[in-house]
Amino acid sequence: MRNAFLMTCALALAILCAGVRAEQTPAKPAAPQGTVAKPPAATAAGPSTRPATSSAAPTMRYVGSVRDIMHVLVEASAEKIFDAVTIDVTAAGIKENRPETEEEWDELEHSAIALAESVNLIKMVGRPMAQPHEMKDDPDGPELPSTEIAARVNRSRSKWNKYADDLQDVAVQTLAIIRKKDVDGLFKIGADIDMTCENCHLEYWYPDDKKNRE
Repeated sequence: MRNAFLMTCALALAILCAGVRAEQTPAKPAAPQGTVAKPPAATAAGPSTRPATSSAAPTMRYVGSVRDIMHVLVEASAEKIFDAVTIDVTAAGIKENRPETEEEWDELEHSAIALAESVNLIKMVGRPMAQPHEMKDDPDGPELPSTEIAARVNRSRSKWNKYADDLQDVAVQTLAIIRKKDVDGLFKIGADIDMTCENCHLEYWYPDDKKNRE
């Protein structure tokens, strides 16, 4: 009987000591996180190749050039706004065209949003100025080669961003006018959009025209 009691005590003591040792054992440090791969440097012209993916940070893949964004989003959206309110004078009299239906106002709202958001795409550092086959569209025209336009932008990035912000400001104003269904305001804001675009083009696309106007 006494031996059984002693064996029970010894077993309890062994279990207690094992628990104490487990509490005193330090926890293993967490495994270090993997480093995030940096995206490849932007190419001088044309869309970048597919970047290495990373689970920790998103990567940017430039499919469209600045010229593409200008054509697909800026020009297309601005044209819809320009054409929304027109006054035609013919032999039959004066005809005014204006948005009438909810669908027409909704489409104009989409155009204003696209115009405003296109600025964020244009300002992204590293986006090529043009596709490789568009480096010089008009050899006899006033527009500079795309390589020279890109060089000018890189030399004065803050000025480039300022012109872009001006376009976004007028696009936001246009959006507010559209949401109020202000036909007169929509007609007048077209001139502001056109002038804002022209100011940037005179600085970067055809600066010789700017000198002639001065």
